[in-house]
Amino acid sequence: MKKEKRPFWVFPWGYRESFAVVITVAISGFALSFILQKEVSAPTWPNNIITGVILVAAILLFHIFFPKHSFVKWLSGSYAAISSISFYLFLIILMGFIPQNSNNSLEILNGSGLSHITSSHIFLFAQIYMFLVLGLVTLRRLERFSTRNIFFFLNHFGLWLTLFAAGMGSSDIKRFTMEINKNEPSFQGINSKGESSGDLGLALQLEEFSIEHYSPKAFIINAKTGDIMSENQIFSLEKNAKGNLGEWQIAVKDFIEYGIGMGEKFHAVYDIGAAPAAYVEAKHSSGNIVEGWISCGSFRFPGNFLELSEEKLLIMAEPEAKSYLSKIKIYTKEGEVYLADLSVGRPVSINGWKIYQISYDESKGKWSEISIVELVKDPWLWLVYAGLIMLIAGAVYLIITGSRTKNSEL
Repeated sequence: MKKEKRPFWVFPWGYRESFAVVITVAISGFALSFILQKEVSAPTWPNNIITGVILVAAILLFHIFFPKHSFVKWLSGSYAAISSISFYLFLIILMGFIPQNSNNSLEILNGSGLSHITSSHIFLFAQIYMFLVLGLVTLRRLERFSTRNIFFFLNHFGLWLTLFAAGMGSSDIKRFTMEINKNEPSFQGINSKGESSGDLGLALQLEEFSIEHYSPKAFIINAKTGDIMSENQIFSLEKNAKGNLGEWQIAVKDFIEYGIGMGEKFHAVYDIGAAPAAYVEAKHSSGNIVEGWISCGSFRFPGNFLELSEEKLLIMAEPEAKSYLSKIKIYTKEGEVYLADLSVGRPVSINGWKIYQISYDESKGKWSEISIVELVKDPWLWLVYAGLIMLIAGAVYLIITGSRTKNSEL
């Protein structure tokens, strides 16, 4: 007996109608972007709280007063959930393929919002749709009380809370760059638009800056063009090190970590601007030998190269930074003073601010007199963490109980 095909747009809706809704929402977002030609900014405090309250109220209103309505049943079902999450993930994936916030984007990408997805109408619609559906799905599962449903709630509400807090709180994130030195405390930072931060409630001062470098590298360049001729054969300059650069065999006879050139020789001197230097012997495959000092130099002292031939020079590159650390003093508005060590990957937290080490005066390297830090305050971050904890707790429980159920069936 032939099964009759259910008419389109007749309840209960399935995947066809669910993805048709998604396509409609997407077209609406594209159309609005083309018409308004304006990016969407996430609401700031207190508008984001008001928006959140309205969204939660709408979810509760649907759940409490219209739970048996066909449309609400569909919104709180798996078909709508899968379509909404697929829609959201599709936009996230697009961000990996389409350069975001680029000045060279095609006009059609700018007009549709695809060149700035997170601030586009289509992304806004996708978020609202997913928040609504995920919220109703979560509440619907609580109608039947059981331990499994509680952890299902934690899993789904954790996801909802994480995305909601990250989306609504994005505009409240404060991010400033600050240059600090030893002379006086710095009170203000600069944002990405070049605007001053005003009073941050704290001030920073540099106590000491230190840096650790990798061994400097040596390579051969074309004397006329400056192009690197031994790019794939660079080796580290250390005492007694040996290596091949093209047709040349290089041997390091002497190495000075901090030195200054005096006449034709370099001497070990620990002074501001002192740079590494190496005495090398270069032997050509033909038997010709050239030797002498090479140094990368610094902002204060000139470097030195070794002429291998009329067309080839052996030079030393500036050593790359392995790690660097700033000992800083933090002054708070309350009159408290803190000392802290700040390094890459090890931020310092104080009064809601996270302070990150991001750079220094690279032209002076070890002798840098300033440290460049970034200050970030995200008042919604604790909600994101709370959501992630709930998400992980629910997921772990569901995985464990699901595994037990599967094993018992076996």
